[in-house]
Amino acid sequence: MPSLDESNIFQDTLEYFVNGGKIKKRGNVELSLALKTLEDVSKSKGLSPEDIISLIKVAASGYHGDVISCKLIKCLVPASQFPVRAVELALSFMCTSKPSNKVQATLLRLLIAVYDYIDEKETVQKLGYLLFYFIENTVLTPYVCHLLYLLTRKEDVRLYRVRKLLELQTKLGPQPYLIGLLSIYKLYFPNLVSIVIPNTRKQFFPTRDRQWYAVIKEVQERNQAADTAHMKSSLELSEKLQAAELSMLHGIPPAKRRKVDPIPVVHSSSSKLTVKLSSRLMAMLEEKPLPFIQIQNIETLLKNPDRVELPSQMGAALRSPLLQCFMSYNADPLMTSRFSYWIQDTLCEKLLYSTQTPACFPEIESILKKLIQFTEFIQEGIPVVDKVLFRYLQIWNGLDFRQEIFRLVSRCRLYPFSVLNENILEPLRKLFVRTSVFIKCQVMLCLTQLLQNYAMVEIPRYNQKYPEAKPGISVFEDDIGMFDPLTSVIELIGYVDRLASVGLALENDHNILLHFTLSFYELVSTLHARYGLPFVYLPSRHMIRALLCDNATGPARLCGVINSYKSNCQMLKDDATNNEIEIPGYQKKETIHSLNILILDLCDSLWRRKAFSHGRNDSYLNFDLEHLATEASDGLSLYLHQAFLPFALLFLKETQPKEDIGHPKGIKNVRDMFMEFLQRENIGEIKDFILNTITRYRNSTSDTKNKV
Repeated sequence: MPSLDESNIFQDTLEYFVNGGKIKKRGNVELSLALKTLEDVSKSKGLSPEDIISLIKVAASGYHGDVISCKLIKCLVPASQFPVRAVELALSFMCTSKPSNKVQATLLRLLIAVYDYIDEKETVQKLGYLLFYFIENTVLTPYVCHLLYLLTRKEDVRLYRVRKLLELQTKLGPQPYLIGLLSIYKLYFPNLVSIVIPNTRKQFFPTRDRQWYAVIKEVQERNQAADTAHMKSSLELSEKLQAAELSMLHGIPPAKRRKVDPIPVVHSSSSKLTVKLSSRLMAMLEEKPLPFIQIQNIETLLKNPDRVELPSQMGAALRSPLLQCFMSYNADPLMTSRFSYWIQDTLCEKLLYSTQTPACFPEIESILKKLIQFTEFIQEGIPVVDKVLFRYLQIWNGLDFRQEIFRLVSRCRLYPFSVLNENILEPLRKLFVRTSVFIKCQVMLCLTQLLQNYAMVEIPRYNQKYPEAKPGISVFEDDIGMFDPLTSVIELIGYVDRLASVGLALENDHNILLHFTLSFYELVSTLHARYGLPFVYLPSRHMIRALLCDNATGPARLCGVINSYKSNCQMLKDDATNNEIEIPGYQKKETIHSLNILILDLCDSLWRRKAFSHGRNDSYLNFDLEHLATEASDGLSLYLHQAFLPFALLFLKETQPKEDIGHPKGIKNVRDMFMEFLQRENIGEIKDFILNTITRYRNSTSDTKNKV
C-alpha cells in the first residue's frame, strides 16, 4: 500500500494540473517534477477511473498546450478499467476547436490502446458516429479507421459513409486503413462496396504504440497479482468466481474485471436484460437482436441464427465452445474477418514484436493451446495464423513453444510447393539437421501430420472450391489462386523423403528415427486407398536401410509398407478413372518398376537366401561379390538375420530338445512354422508379405488348408 506521503504528493500533482492556472513551460522545475510523479504513479499502479476523468478534461481541452496535453494523455494508464465517461469527454472535446490535431491523434491512440479495458463498450458504439466526422482529417484518418473497424455494427453501415471512404481512397490511394474499414462494410453489405478488396493478409492497422501497450498490460498484471495475493482464503476466491460466473450467466459483466488474460470473454452490447419478460412482450421483441451472452445452449443457438448479436470481441471464440459452434455453423465472413484481425494482431504482438521472457511463456502457451483446440474443432487451418507462422519460423530458435508450433504447422493450409518450401520446409530443415535425434523425430511427425491433413482435408476442399465452382466449405476462406494441389503434395513427399534420408545418415539409422520415417512411408503407401489420391509415390532407395536394422520391427514394418504399396498399385491400376489423370513430374511406370525391384530384393534376402547373388544390376543391394564372403547372402535370410536371431533361438528352444537345440540354419526346412511363431510374437507383416509375393508359398499354404 502507498504511504500517506505518497498519496499526498500524488493528490498535489492532480491539483496542480486540474485546478491550477496557466502553467509556465520553460524552466519550470515544478512542472517537470509533477509530470515525473504522474508518470511514475501511472506506470507503477495505474490511475483510478476518477483520476482519469479529471485528467482527461485537462488534457483533451488543450489548455496547457500540445506538449503537456500529450504527456498527460500518455499517463492515463488504467489501474483496472477505463471509464466510459472518459471516452465521452474525449470525443466531446474533439468536436470542439480546442485541441489541436496532435492532441486529437493522441486521444484516439489512447482509445485504441485501452479499447479492451473500456467498461461499457455499448456506449462507445453509440458514439461511434461522431468519429466519422473526423475521417477527412488526414492526420486522424488512420486512427479513426482503426476505431471504426472495432466499433462498426451492421446498422452503422450507410451509403454516404461508403461513398466518403471511396472518395478518400481516390484522393489518398489504396491505404491499408481505408481498405480495412471498407472490408468490414463490404462484409455487411457487399452491394454497397463495389471495389475489389485485395486478398492480402497484411495488417490493416499495424501497432504503433507497443511500449504504451506494454505499460498498460504490465500495470494490469501487477494489480491482478496484488489482488490475488490479498485474498484471505480459498473460500473467498471461490465465492468471487461463482459470483463472476453468475453475473456472466445473466448478461452482466463483472464490475471490476481486469484484462490480464489476452483472450476476451463473451460480451455483448445488449446484455443487460435480466428481467424475466412475459410471453407477449417476448413476442414483441422477437425480431430484436439476441445477445450471444444470453444463449445458454446449442438448441437456442440453432433456433435463432439470424438474430444473434455477436460479441464485442470475436477473440472470445477461443474460450467459448458455443461461439466456436456458431462460427462453424454460420460461417459468416464478418465473424471470421473480425476473428482473423484479432488473432493476427495478438500473435504478431506476442511472437514477433515483443521481447519474450520466461515470465510471459505461460500466457503465450495458453493462447496457442486454445488456438490449437479451435483449429482441431473446425478441422482446418486459419490463413492469418499461417502467415504469422511463416514469419515466426524464420526467427524461431526451435525450443520455444515447440509442441504448439508443430501442431499449428501440421494444420497449415495447402499452398504451392514454392510457398511451402520457402516458409515452412526450409526453416524446419535447418532445425532438423542441427538438433538431436528426438527433435528430428518431432519434425518427421509434424510433416507426416501435415501430409495427412493435406490428403484428408485440404485437397478435397480445394477440389470442391475451384473445378466445380461450388460454394466454399471452409469457415475461413483464403483465395490463394489456382495451382495443381497434387503436384504440391508429390513434391512435399519427395522433400520429406530426402530429408529422412539425410537424417538417417546423420544419426546412423537410429531406431527411433527409423520408426518415425517408416510411419511416414506407411501413410504415403495408403494415400490412394484411404484418401483417393490418384498416385502411388515410392520413396528413394534409402528405404532399404530398414532391412539392415538390428531391431525386428524395422524389417517387419518395411515388409508391411511394401505390401501396402503393392496393393495400392494394383488398386490404382484397376481404377480406370485415375489412369486418365496426368500429374506433372509423376512417372507411373517408373514407380511400378522400382517397386518390383524392391519386392525382388526383399524376397531374395529374406526367403531365397541370395541377397547379394541374385545377378541383377538394378538391385537396391548391388554390391561387388568379390568383396563379400560366400555366406554373406545367407546373412539377411529370415532365420539368420541379426534382427531375427533372438526369435530364432527362442523358436528352437520351444521346438527342440534342450540337449540338442541345434543351429538356426535348421529352421530352413520349417520356415512356415517359424513365420507362424513370428506372427504369434506380433511380427506378422513378414508372413503377409511372403504370402502376397511368393506364389509357390501361397499355393502350398492354400493346398495345406484344403487338405485339412
